[in-house]
Amino acid sequence: MNHTGDTAAKHDAVAAFLTQRGYKVAVCTIDNEDFVFDRAYLLMLARKDNASAERLRSEYLSYTGTQIDYYSSLNKQVFGYEPPHVMLLHLNRLNADTIDSVLSLFEQRHYMFVGLDKAEADPAFAISDTFVTPYGWMWGYRWAAERHVKVNGNLEAEPSAWVHAYGKQ
Repeated sequence: MNHTGDTAAKHDAVAAFLTQRGYKVAVCTIDNEDFVFDRAYLLMLARKDNASAERLRSEYLSYTGTQIDYYSSLNKQVFGYEPPHVMLLHLNRLNADTIDSVLSLFEQRHYMFVGLDKAEADPAFAISDTFVTPYGWMWGYRWAAERHVKVNGNLEAEPSAWVHAYGKQ
């Protein structure tokens, strides 16, 4: 969940562990909390609650569009331009059922799809990850902290309360 350690020692130990084993952390710049939606979606499907599942898919796509726009704006605020994006999408049923529509959200905004190596060639991705926090902040917030750019994370939308509530039933 983007958590890299709540102390410098933990952060550095995890980074060393991954590096020694040939792993590289892929920076992600957009998060749509798909796991929250998927938890509720799976319950809806199991209960054959098709009306709620349709409502959730629609809301998920709307929320994803909002998050794309939010993180685009956040990263423009941090850098003065919009670096390439890497979206965190989990392998789950909801994304399997909506992936074409999710990708269309990017196409509607005139984004182009490129490989991870090309995206990471942007200078934004060269900023060292030294940010220590007890939370798993997305990279736009980390970059803002590293560059001393004040941003208001309270402006980021959250999934609707009904989605959270259904997922906890």
